[in-house]
Amino acid sequence: MRLAAAVLPIVFIAVSARAGDALPFKHKVEVYREKDGDAVVFSVLLEQPFFAEEFEKSNYLRLQPLDDNAYLIYPKQTKFHQKHAAFHGRLRGGGGAMLRLSYETVTENLDGSRRVEVREGEIEVPIPTKPGGPPSIYLEWARQQNAHFLNLLSYYPRETFFQYCLLQSHARYGVEPPTLPRPPTTREDLETDLYQVVTGSLAIQQSLQRQTLSGKSKVGDLDHHISVLSPPELKSLPYEKLLEKKLEREHIEPLVREVAKLVPEDHYLLHFHSLSAAGELADLMEDWGGGLLRLLSIHARDHHLIEKFDDQLCLQRDPLTRLFADGVVAEIAITGSDLFFVEGTDVTVILRLKQPAVFEQAARRWLEERRTQCPKLVEREFNHRGHKVAARYTPDRTVSSFVVRHDDYVIFSNSHVAIRRIVDTLIGETPRLFDALDYRYVSTILPPLDDPHTGYFYASEAFLKHQVGPKAKISEKRRVQCFNNLVMLNNASLFYRLEHGRSPESLSDLVEGRFIDADKLVCPHGGTYAFDGEHDTATCSLHNRLKHLTPNAELEVLKVSTEERREYERYKQRYQAFWQQAFDPVAIRISVGRRVKLEVCVLPFANGSVYYELQDRLAEQPQPIDTSCRARSAFVSVGAVVGRERIAATLRKIPGIPEVLAADPTLTDLAWVGERVTLHVCDDDTILEVDPTRLRTLNLFGEISLFQQSTLTTAIMATSLPTYITIDIEDADKARRFLDLLTSKIFLKQGQFYGFETEFDAYRLPDYHGHANYVLSYRLYATKVRLHVALVGERLVAATKLQPLKEVIDAADTAPTSNIEPAHMLVQLNLRALDRFKDDLELYWAERSRRACHGNIMSIYNLIKLYDLPMDEINRLSEAKYGVTYFCPDGGVYIYDPDSDSVTCSVHGNRRNSRQEVGLSNNSSFARLVESLDEINARLRFRDDGLIATLELVRRSTARPLATTKEAWGLTIDD
Repeated sequence: MRLAAAVLPIVFIAVSARAGDALPFKHKVEVYREKDGDAVVFSVLLEQPFFAEEFEKSNYLRLQPLDDNAYLIYPKQTKFHQKHAAFHGRLRGGGGAMLRLSYETVTENLDGSRRVEVREGEIEVPIPTKPGGPPSIYLEWARQQNAHFLNLLSYYPRETFFQYCLLQSHARYGVEPPTLPRPPTTREDLETDLYQVVTGSLAIQQSLQRQTLSGKSKVGDLDHHISVLSPPELKSLPYEKLLEKKLEREHIEPLVREVAKLVPEDHYLLHFHSLSAAGELADLMEDWGGGLLRLLSIHARDHHLIEKFDDQLCLQRDPLTRLFADGVVAEIAITGSDLFFVEGTDVTVILRLKQPAVFEQAARRWLEERRTQCPKLVEREFNHRGHKVAARYTPDRTVSSFVVRHDDYVIFSNSHVAIRRIVDTLIGETPRLFDALDYRYVSTILPPLDDPHTGYFYASEAFLKHQVGPKAKISEKRRVQCFNNLVMLNNASLFYRLEHGRSPESLSDLVEGRFIDADKLVCPHGGTYAFDGEHDTATCSLHNRLKHLTPNAELEVLKVSTEERREYERYKQRYQAFWQQAFDPVAIRISVGRRVKLEVCVLPFANGSVYYELQDRLAEQPQPIDTSCRARSAFVSVGAVVGRERIAATLRKIPGIPEVLAADPTLTDLAWVGERVTLHVCDDDTILEVDPTRLRTLNLFGEISLFQQSTLTTAIMATSLPTYITIDIEDADKARRFLDLLTSKIFLKQGQFYGFETEFDAYRLPDYHGHANYVLSYRLYATKVRLHVALVGERLVAATKLQPLKEVIDAADTAPTSNIEPAHMLVQLNLRALDRFKDDLELYWAERSRRACHGNIMSIYNLIKLYDLPMDEINRLSEAKYGVTYFCPDGGVYIYDPDSDSVTCSVHGNRRNSRQEVGLSNNSSFARLVESLDEINARLRFRDDGLIATLELVRRSTARPLATTKEAWGLTIDD
């Protein structure tokens, strides 16, 4: 059996080893056995003789057990300090334990080469049967273990198990934990995370664990009824009047889906005519979105959400897709009461059948397969309001399927509460989404399409109001806290296994051994904790277990504590200060295919200052924003229809321009400029890197907002990468005269700016392909900025470097793109233009991939050492302990090497031997994104009745097919 210890290995190079040689120092063994506990520890004290000074700076010592009776020996390696050294370790069993002491010396040969010599000797340690010995040995051993874990935590700061062992060391051993490497999260920040988080409880688990074990997290008495808390004050638009106007003025009626008659008003709705379209969207979100979002937060853990819900519902995606293709199933709708998919949520799948008998036969086969996989599966039926509900479930909710038939619909839900609400809705006992005025009105602006490659998502006002209400917020906050407690209990079970070599049989083992403090680990919702020895994981009687937490729809919040009341009131103040003006139902029309398009409808908000402020910065009428005539190296383009007046006002603020305009009265009014302006960033090498994911609100001589930092970041990019701006021109002749005047009116014009000398200069360069080129430069003290300016077609182009300007001129004859949708704003990412900057971008993501991969190394190592299991068993354990599996984002494979006693990734190594490729692996999510896409376009268009935001992803026709999740990540887990 491998020793149950978490340790970074140290590899010794032995030139010669003589086992049994006498070592040139004395040793002393002391043993302590606790009176009322099971702690048996020893110390080995070493002392060098007086003549050993030559070894002071070269000797290395290591103590290794020769049997299982000795373990957890610290330090793992040491040196003599003032002729003294010491090891401390644990003992178990009876009789004695044999240890091997290695003594390494490093000297020089006569030729100056390095010589390493290892001598070894054996030490026998008796294991006492009666209590006794100096207690200080036990305390020093605990301090040494803390020091070891602290050192590992500095390499792997996200390793929650090490943090738990350190924070629990006072209760377990009576030893104060050392100062952790990172400062604790403030109460305000942690409270914000608890109330604002959508998914990702594991991301804040360390902060919650630290707060809980410090004793600062208290449940408090639930002495206030939930009715004392009111939701944020949110105003709605007059939908009924707006619907009447739509009908009277535009003769447009609502276009809502019939399936919405089965959906409660306060639920979301996702509808597709084809499961292949829904599956393609899910794959795209996982391959493009999921992978990139994981790297943004620097973790490489998979929750296997699609597989989890398929297994829970007893549905199989691939066979169901074939049933769609065969005309057995016509439509699919997905609905639920919240979006906490990672932790656990109620998910209901509604299928409209064309051939019910064929579907029922397939569904029985799927159920039989799940019954084979889950022998404890229970099947029963119950009636609810005249509808028979088939219930299939297991105690741990790995199967939780409730099925009901209604007309030509079959409904699968993973929650008995949700299926009852669906039944209540279809018989008219609960308000239907079909009748919701906001849903009906939004469908007149952004109606769903009947194309089989499209889908439609809608989150109603009632749904969004429920999400921010006190019941939903406090229920989810409590569930996240219970999630943390379950992880802490699982950490405690690993702690127990570290010392005892086996998992606890029950929660009592952890309590009696002081591995947990039962007073601190209390479910805030009133659940009772237990330890499931069969599956080696902690459970809650109310919230279930990790990965399959009880949905909030099944949790009642009747009373709250005083602290919860205060927390929610603070949340409501934050929400109303920021989000109230942005409250709106959400409608998204989805199209899949070579062009993946998401169209989002945004209504004018009830308190719509943000909406109207944005609208006021743009011209009244949208226009086509064509980027076909752009530099071939331009990979980012941002265009806006800002209006002639705003462009003119901006030009007049540029130093030197007012003098030029005053010199020719026909130019002064700037009526010759157009309505549109576009900024382009071009491909090039970079030296200075700005990571937008690291931006946070700063307080340096006053608060610096994210918007201000983003503006500064854009300015830095403009100076580090070639950038140019284009302005539409209505009168090309006046634009040419304007450029000619530049060289005569601001030639070497000098001035002062806050005591610094300034100088303006303008001159003309030789023509390029028949286009006159000008340079406008501005010097402030010792810094200078140059703009290369030319008139290209109907656009005035100003570039920070000459090459992009030449590329624009070269593209002047490019035919404009036809059928461009009018817009007020356009943001375009042209991935085909990435060349030199692509290397920097790939290196950036490769570094994040390496860090995310390394974050898994120690978790995997700990499970291997504690359980003595092969690598292919680790994902099963990690799901039980943390609800996730581990993978390398670049497709690497994790390997345990018993010789070096370490886990490494085949691509990234580990923290002690870190490596990565210059670019990205072909299996990485970012490489697949870049390879699979040509362009990403985002457009905003204001209409009289709302704003349409469109995100379009143009896929390459030659791209290799997207892999499944397991193929993309190189996972090695069992289905």
